[in-house]
Amino acid sequence: MESNLHTDADKYQAGMGGWSKTLAPLFIEFIGGIKEGDRVLDVGCGTGSLTFTIADTIKASTVVGIDPSVGYLEYARAHNTHSHVSFEIGDAQKLPYDSRSFDCCVSSLMIQFVSAADTAAREMGRVTKKGGTVATCVWDNSGGMELAERFWGAAIAVDPGAKRTGDRRYGSPSALSDLWTATGFANVETRALVIPMEFTSFEDLWRIESNAQGPPKLYISTLSEDHRQILKERLRTDILGNRPDGSIMLRAKAWAVRGVVPAG
Repeated sequence: MESNLHTDADKYQAGMGGWSKTLAPLFIEFIGGIKEGDRVLDVGCGTGSLTFTIADTIKASTVVGIDPSVGYLEYARAHNTHSHVSFEIGDAQKLPYDSRSFDCCVSSLMIQFVSAADTAAREMGRVTKKGGTVATCVWDNSGGMELAERFWGAAIAVDPGAKRTGDRRYGSPSALSDLWTATGFANVETRALVIPMEFTSFEDLWRIESNAQGPPKLYISTLSEDHRQILKERLRTDILGNRPDGSIMLRAKAWAVRGVVPAG
């Protein structure tokens, strides 16, 4: 069981975890409310991409990452070299911390996977001090994720019955702004964050796409080997066209939202 947990974490890190790491500096810049000496909570920290980037770039006194996945936490703990960083198990919808115990609470690419996002947002606000910043980011759901668009375009082309899966509720600035405003945060702002998704070759892209946690992997797992190869070759053609295989760069857009816990 333990080896499977580590395997899942390694696969996550090879795909989404790596992109989370690329996204993290842009997200931190947008958050803007983390100061030297702060206590910071990263909700849904996964393998620690955002947690570690905060620790590496800001002199916070304490950075805590919390996640429900034992495998991801073990991965993060194994790679932790910071004495002021810790990783704990827990549920975003019921954070195990006292009210007003953190100066800033953040979450990257997590809120769309929570069954009750409004509950998680309220919990993030509850554990944050008055005047503190609460922020999250979610991948765009309207065409800004080039890899997802290409993948599902190819899937539907070879299988008209294919249905794009995954929860895409919060992948827009309006949805995130509405969620943060309804939670009661003040000074709510959103911003687009765009990063490159880089692959050394098409085979590298396919390996990551078919192994990384997420809807494409789930869809690919339902296909027979023949249909899997048909999809793979259609996607190869759609991405490479007539050019030879080689490095590939696709754009990925996320939307970020931030707000302040009211002083009143």
